[in-house]
Amino acid sequence: MAAQRLEDHDKAIPHLEQLLKIDPGDIATRVNLANALVSTGDLDAALALSKDQSDPRLTRVEAFVLQKKGHLAEAAAAYRRCVEADENDLAAHNNLGNVLANLGEVEEAIAAFERAITLAPADIPIYLNLAEVLRNADRREPHLKVLTDAREIAPDNPIVLTELGIAYARVEDFDSAITTLKRAIELSPDFGPAQIELGLIYESLNLLEDLAELVEADNTADAPAEAEFLWAWKARRDGRFDEAARHATAIPETVHPIARFHLIAGIEDRLGNSSAAFDAFARMNAESLKAYPPPTGPSFRQKVQAELEKWTSDWAENFTEITGLEDGLRDPIFIVGFPRSGTTLLDTMLMGIEELSVLEERPMMAGVVRNMGDHHPGHLEASTIAELRQNYFADARRFGADTDRWIVDKHPLNMVRLPAIHRLFPNARIILAERHPYDVVLSTFMANFNLNHAMRSFTDLEEAAKTYDAAFSSWTRAIELFPIDWTSVRYERLVENPRKELEPLIDWLGLEWDDRLLAHTETARQRGRVRTASYSQIGEELYTRATGRWKRYNEQLRPVMPILKPWVDKMGYADT
Repeated sequence: MAAQRLEDHDKAIPHLEQLLKIDPGDIATRVNLANALVSTGDLDAALALSKDQSDPRLTRVEAFVLQKKGHLAEAAAAYRRCVEADENDLAAHNNLGNVLANLGEVEEAIAAFERAITLAPADIPIYLNLAEVLRNADRREPHLKVLTDAREIAPDNPIVLTELGIAYARVEDFDSAITTLKRAIELSPDFGPAQIELGLIYESLNLLEDLAELVEADNTADAPAEAEFLWAWKARRDGRFDEAARHATAIPETVHPIARFHLIAGIEDRLGNSSAAFDAFARMNAESLKAYPPPTGPSFRQKVQAELEKWTSDWAENFTEITGLEDGLRDPIFIVGFPRSGTTLLDTMLMGIEELSVLEERPMMAGVVRNMGDHHPGHLEASTIAELRQNYFADARRFGADTDRWIVDKHPLNMVRLPAIHRLFPNARIILAERHPYDVVLSTFMANFNLNHAMRSFTDLEEAAKTYDAAFSSWTRAIELFPIDWTSVRYERLVENPRKELEPLIDWLGLEWDDRLLAHTETARQRGRVRTASYSQIGEELYTRATGRWKRYNEQLRPVMPILKPWVDKMGYADT
């Protein structure tokens, strides 16, 4: 026991082993020996000593060893036995929560952490564990609530304040995020995650003067290596790519790998180092998948394909005629298209027309489809459709739309929801954003998306290509089956000659031309945060460098070209 108190476990083990031989039934000795073996890294011996024992103290050792060895399902079962034996076992509840979170069993993990917090309401690490589960599950309001509670307990804890700042940013309360992160920086004497997160917020909001001020504050001889991340970002945004690359190579592994590899990859791409860039993007996506455990059930693509199988001619003929939907609200304009097809540039340009109220990637239609459930959209009664329309417009107002103006609902993947859109909004106008399929799929692979269910599709190039094929198959079938009023805008023409591409669109909408359509950089500065992966480009003057970028990645794209080639041909692109 003296040796263990001095943490000299190697010296303690022989005495404990001898003692256990003298008295094999001494549970306390067995527990002490098992813990000593864990401390020296002899996990197999510790497991053999603790496994299949009835005492909860040994079961906890067994569970911990199984957790350390990566046998998570077995560890969860052992921790469950611990809490069944003692419902007040704080460590077991907390560790059970961690194991269940890694298994993707979100609800049980949340319950385990909540029980642990009940037992230890001032234990900040448990709040942080729960917050991480909620963040990974994209439950933004509960995530914010947990961290707000943690701040009440520990108002001057820089870790809590940093995580709270991130939570504010995720619910788009950027003023609170900036204030909270600045406070975290004040309380922490060293450079850390708060500076990086604040820098990323400044960059995403295009607050480049604030970013420059933050970078200059840390640009001192004694700044730690982590500051290289901000210096690299600043140099990249300033167009100094060689300098950015020098800083990027010095970023330590302590900086979050997703952000690190995304930055490195973008710099290598701008320098023309395609192979190095692609490898870094692949590592970014791999780290994203590790950070966000996969959900159970079918993938986004599989769901799209399953829906598409239902869309037959007979299915479409079951759309009964509906009358009496005059609610005084004009059917919206929908901008759709595969992500990274130029939809953000287009919606920014359309913000220049006063008659339009543009919403960017808000989940109104996702909510409508969810409320429809498994009901055939063609069988919905007029009263149900009227209610769903009202819900849609209420959500739009909640997200900032002015329903006295003509709503523009920009959400690329609404392209797979056309039957539902047509049922609720038979007079809707649909704008399809087109871009070369090879460039689009490559760009989704390169984007650092927040991994919701659909965006997971883009962490793998083959899955991204298959998802593209499924989405455009869905689009094609829908416009064949229903009298949808649609037109297209092509990205390559838009950046080459915006007025020539936009004038037919404005005429088709029945609107008057306004030169503010071409002042997209000014509009971008006024619009606030861009909610897509295009935030850093949208404030730039129009450029054509992204057109035909796939040619530099020809070798990497070659395996997925057979999936995309039919769409290249159908859209009239050359793929020489």
